[in-house]
Amino acid sequence: MSLKLKITLWVSAGLMLILFFSFTFVYYMFIRVTTKGEVDLLKEKARTLILKDLPNHPEYWQNNSQMEELLIPQEMVRYIAPDSKVVYQIYSDPKLLSFSANYVDKETVILETAPDGIFIFVKMPVFKEGHQVAILEIGRNLRRLGEYSRMLISILLLTSTGALILALLGGYFYTNVLFRPLQQLVAIMQNIEKSGSFRHIPMPDKLTNDELTMLGATFNRMIDRLQEMFQKQEQFLADASHELRTPLTIIESYASLLRRWAFRDDKLREEALETIISESAQLKILTQNLLSLTDKEREDCEQKSTFDLLPIAQQTASSLRVTSCREIDVLIAQDLKELQMNGDPYKIRQLLIILLDNALKYSQQIVVLKIGATENKWVNIEVIDQGIGIAESDLPHLFDRFYRTDKARNRKQGGVGLGLAIAQNIVQKHEGTIQLKSRLGQGTTALITLPKTCQ
Repeated sequence: MSLKLKITLWVSAGLMLILFFSFTFVYYMFIRVTTKGEVDLLKEKARTLILKDLPNHPEYWQNNSQMEELLIPQEMVRYIAPDSKVVYQIYSDPKLLSFSANYVDKETVILETAPDGIFIFVKMPVFKEGHQVAILEIGRNLRRLGEYSRMLISILLLTSTGALILALLGGYFYTNVLFRPLQQLVAIMQNIEKSGSFRHIPMPDKLTNDELTMLGATFNRMIDRLQEMFQKQEQFLADASHELRTPLTIIESYASLLRRWAFRDDKLREEALETIISESAQLKILTQNLLSLTDKEREDCEQKSTFDLLPIAQQTASSLRVTSCREIDVLIAQDLKELQMNGDPYKIRQLLIILLDNALKYSQQIVVLKIGATENKWVNIEVIDQGIGIAESDLPHLFDRFYRTDKARNRKQGGVGLGLAIAQNIVQKHEGTIQLKSRLGQGTTALITLPKTCQ
């Protein structure tokens, strides 16, 4: 059973339940109000007769003319003895005689419903010298009220039937309109499943703030993100294939050259071996970087290792001074003797190496590494160079995988465009932020903010 049909049936059932209780209440109040007026009239008439001192004046019953003056059509008056025998009675409707006479010791009202009408009886005690000696009973056949009540029931049943039909039809058409975005969503998802293409749900020009519109908008945003991720994945695979193919092609070419000619030429053999080793090292670095980027585990935060950042920064700068034969200044805030933080010290060291190595590649002057802390909660790291800088149009793409501002120059310098992507990945795993500020010819500054505690 479809969700649309289920909602239609549940709404119709709920409406019928509400109508049932509402109509039952209406019918009950109608009978109660109309009969209450009749009961009050009968009580007033019974009190009037009792005031005539019926026990001491039996002639009232013998001469019916006086009692019949008070009798109206479809009514009965009975005088009942303590043994429940009817002593006197007058009536204008024989149907009232079919109800048995019962003696009671207090004022009583009885309402009887029969197929041929509604009957009410009022019983009043009759006293003589302070003792009850009889019961005066007045009954009335409310034939018109019975007809009205049956008419009311017919009207309520007809109204309920019409309401049910309208609820079913209206619910069906309303759910058709209501579920149209869901049907479009299902159709589009099935189309995506079959064709593998990305499609949007058509949205109205004037967006409303209802749940289905929000669902459609969320689906469209999700499709946009999936499409973007798919395109990035395709670009990543294409770039990775290209970057892997280049060193492999060089290695294959020099290996073929080595097999054919290098055994008789020492210089050529040396050149071939050196190139193969160099490209193999480049291939190894590229593979390691790719593995770092595809690692989805948050091992750095799960380990929650506490370490001092300052000696790691100083040791990293010292090592790069030796390997690059360049000057790197490490500037630490004066009030910092140590800087304890929580995370993966190996990843933090890798982050510093990437940023310092980039600064050394694109600058011939001193590179500055600044370290500070704010409010005992955040760690601030700045890597500053005074090199060639980066064009403003390239800044938004610097963290994309394999993106390089100058591919020819970066290839000569050994870069493959993965360093900053890896750096961003490390910072995000430590729940921090990284930002690059640069202008052409004025150098570049990398700003990193890390929490002291990695959640």
